[in-house]
Order: sequence, then structure tokens, then C-alpha cells
Amino acid sequence: MKKKFFLISHNEFAHGLKKALEMIIGPQENLFSYGLMPGEHPDEIAQKIDSLITEDTEAVILGDIAGGSVCNSAMRLTTKKNVVLVTGTNLPLAMEIIVGQTTSPEAIEQIISGVKEGMKILTLIPACQESTEEFF
Repeated sequence: MKKKFFLISHNEFAHGLKKALEMIIGPQENLFSYGLMPGEHPDEIAQKIDSLITEDTEAVILGDIAGGSVCNSAMRLTTKKNVVLVTGTNLPLAMEIIVGQTTSPEAIEQIISGVKEGMKILTLIPACQESTEEFF
């Protein structure tokens, strides 16, 4: 089975995500990105993806927004048993899936859970609680 991964989004997000991924993990021959530009129809993206999926392809589509036009259009591809659609894509999620070449829905669910743990507010707390004005 061949594995193919598709990043889909509104505007340039998918292309930027692909560039960021490949900066970190290197070029990926089986990674494709499509962005819906103003005036275009989301079905065009779904058609392009569909043309790259054969019966011997395991495909994972990573989309930006659940309920958004791009993901809604791509959802029709999930009628195929070899296609998984994931929404809410971010860099850590895409990196985990693509580095592991993960196509199993169960394994992707585990990755999603792990990525959620990494989403948090970070705050730097100074070691010294004294005012910095005393140093000047």
C-alpha cells in the first residue's frame, strides 16, 4: 500500500504548514498541500485529491477547520475505506502523523490525544521576585 498525506486549508495555511514540516523533517514525496483561494470552489481540492487516490493508497487528509468548506468538501472522500480525514490540524499533529507515516484511525486518535496534551499556556516566572528597578 502506498501512503499519501494531504494538507488542506483556506488560503495559504496548508502550503505554509508543508514548508514548516519539510524544514523540520525534510522533503516528503508523499505529502501534498492545497489551499482554497478566493473565488475558487472547495470541490476542486477534493477532486485533485481524489485523482491521486487509488485502491492501493492509504490516504490521510489533514484539514484546518471542522465544518469549514474545504473539510466539508473533502468529507465525501471518506466514503472510501482507505481515506481518513482529520480536522484542527496543527504543526505537532501533522509532524507526528507524517513522521510515523500513520494512516490507522485508531493510531491517529492516540496522536490527537497526545498533541492535545502539548497545547497549553506557557508563562515565564522570574527566579527572583524582586523588582528589576533596583538594579539600575
